[in-house]
Amino acid sequence: MKFNQPSSVRMAYIDRQIRAGKFPNCQQVANEFEVDRKTVQRNIDNMRDLGAPIEYDKKRRGYYYTEPNYFFPSIQLTQSDVFAFVVNEQILKQYQDAPYYQQIKQAIEKIIQFIPDKLASEEMASVFSFQSPPSSPVNKQHFQILQDAAYQERQVKIKYHSQHTDHANERIVDPYAIRNQQGAWYLIGYCHNRNQVRIFALNRILSITPTEVDFYKPTNFDIEEFLKESFSIYRDDKTYHIKLKFSPYQARWIRERQWHKTQQLTKLNDGSLILEMDVQGLDEVKRWVMQYGGEVEVVEPVNLREEIIKELKKMVQQYEV
Repeated sequence: MKFNQPSSVRMAYIDRQIRAGKFPNCQQVANEFEVDRKTVQRNIDNMRDLGAPIEYDKKRRGYYYTEPNYFFPSIQLTQSDVFAFVVNEQILKQYQDAPYYQQIKQAIEKIIQFIPDKLASEEMASVFSFQSPPSSPVNKQHFQILQDAAYQERQVKIKYHSQHTDHANERIVDPYAIRNQQGAWYLIGYCHNRNQVRIFALNRILSITPTEVDFYKPTNFDIEEFLKESFSIYRDDKTYHIKLKFSPYQARWIRERQWHKTQQLTKLNDGSLILEMDVQGLDEVKRWVMQYGGEVEVVEPVNLREEIIKELKKMVQQYEV
C-alpha cells in the first residue's frame, strides 16, 4: 500500500509524469498511490502555490506545464538546510564582483522562494556579519575562456604583466586549475615559455586567446599537493624552515590560529612563543612577519632575518627628520 507516502513524493511523481509528456490527472495519480482524488487535487494546488506553472488540458484530460523547461523542486529541506541557504545568500553579497555571482545568486533565490515564510526570513541571517578580504577585479570574459580551456584541456595564449619585471610578454599555457586565494583569482598551469607549472594572477592577464591545441593534464596533478608548502599562493624553488619568536603579548593571538599545515608551536617559560613551519614563498612570509613589528623576531632562516633588517633600516630612513 502507498497511502503512507508523503505529499512531496506524490508531487515529485506528478512532476515526472508531466515532464515525460504523459498528462497525468487526479484519478490516475490517486490510483497509483491509493489515495483519495481530493488529496491529489490538494497536491496540485500546493504545486501551484509553490510556483509551478501547471494547467489542465481538457483534450488530453491531464495536467501540463505552460513553461516547457520547468521542473518542480523535489529536495526536502530541513530547518538547518533552510538556515544554511539564507546565511549563504548573505555571504554571497560580500563577493558581488566575483565571476558567476549573478548566476549563483539567482540559483539560491530560486530555491529560497520555495521555502515557506515561517521557515525562512532575512531575520534568520541578521545575527551574522561578514567581511570579505580585499579582492582584485576579474575580467569575466577571461575567466570564462580559462574555465572552458581547463575543462576541455585546450592551450591558451596569454599576454601577462609580471609585477617583478614590470614587463608584459606572451605565454603559451596549459590551464590546470583556477584558484581563489584570499579574495584574488589565480590561474595555475604549465607555462611552455618557462617549461614548468606556474601561477598567474588573473587580473594581470592583459589578453587571452583560446587555441585548438589539446594538452593532457598529468593524472597525478593535485592542486592542494602543489600548494601545500606555499605560505599563501606563491612558491619558490626552495622550501625554508621558518622559526619565529613572538613576544608574550602577541603569543596570545598567534597560538589561536593555524597559520600553516606544518606549523609547530613551543611555549617558552617567559610566555613567549616559538612558531616553526616549512614553507615556500619567502616574500609573502616577510610581509606577514612585518605586520607584527617589534612583537616578533625572525630566528631562522638567516636570509629572511637579513631581509627584515633591510626593510627596517629603510623605514627608519623614511621617517628620519
